[in-house]
Amino acid sequence: MNISKLLIFLFILSLSPVASTAEEDYSAEVRYLHVQKGQTLHNIVKRLYPDRPQDWPKLTKDIVRINTHAFINSDPTKMKAGVRLKLPQKVVIQTAAEKAKKVGVVVEMSGSVLAVDKSKVSRALSKGSSVFLGDKVITGETGYVRLQMIDKAVLDLRCFSIMVIEDYALNNTSRRSILNLLQGSLKKVTGEIGKMADDVYELRTPVASVGVRGTEYALRVFQSKGCGGTLDADDGLYLEVIKGLVDIHNVAGKEVIAKGETAYVPLPKAAPQKTKIKPGIIKPVEKVEVVEPEDEGTSLWWWLLGIVGIALLI
Repeated sequence: MNISKLLIFLFILSLSPVASTAEEDYSAEVRYLHVQKGQTLHNIVKRLYPDRPQDWPKLTKDIVRINTHAFINSDPTKMKAGVRLKLPQKVVIQTAAEKAKKVGVVVEMSGSVLAVDKSKVSRALSKGSSVFLGDKVITGETGYVRLQMIDKAVLDLRCFSIMVIEDYALNNTSRRSILNLLQGSLKKVTGEIGKMADDVYELRTPVASVGVRGTEYALRVFQSKGCGGTLDADDGLYLEVIKGLVDIHNVAGKEVIAKGETAYVPLPKAAPQKTKIKPGIIKPVEKVEVVEPEDEGTSLWWWLLGIVGIALLI
């Protein structure tokens, strides 16, 4: 008798496949979606974009248009089971940005600057653009960007730079700033995060990590080719402290660098060392305009012409 009830129950479930997937959570950040038996395009669009009912008709048309293999005679009500749907890219980008946590904004920029989000979707940045937790910010050959973060910190990234915003929080329970500069040049003025003893602040690089307490510094890592006025250099990490103190450390050792001091770390397993850095490695080389001295004979000639001109006027 119990076996009969179980078989009836399983039969009823098999007749209602939609109910079995009703609680499935869809993420609008995904680029592809596998269609299960019993699902309809209307329900998929509704679950993917619950806050955008005004866009459902257009989204439906776009999905059908770019997935002709998934529908019979391009009819949105006749979707095949077991196929893979490709989602509209622009919609995915907008939805991912809306859901991500904003941690900063672009206040200045030039050249090519991109951000790649956690879903590996890229977008071009411009003045006023927001950056989000998890973004990888990339500058091109002539790229430059200044970011103002939520704690009023200022980050300047020059050309050939790649930086990941791994963690950024400013609230009553957590004050954290963790950035990862994979390569390039960065100048940073710290904001509110880093001023209190319990704050978590770290700038990571492939060579060493930097911890601070309210300071200003500049560094360059894994950037052999100079750009924006800087010179070519050996690989490794170069650091200059402009204000305050910086703690630089890796598996090989630790060093505290004070205002006006510089340091170099050639490898992850080499201890940081205070050392003089050649001008032009971190800061762009300033061009000095050379003024050619005037020939004395030429100057005397113009002086005599001036005297003659005055005499004629008199």
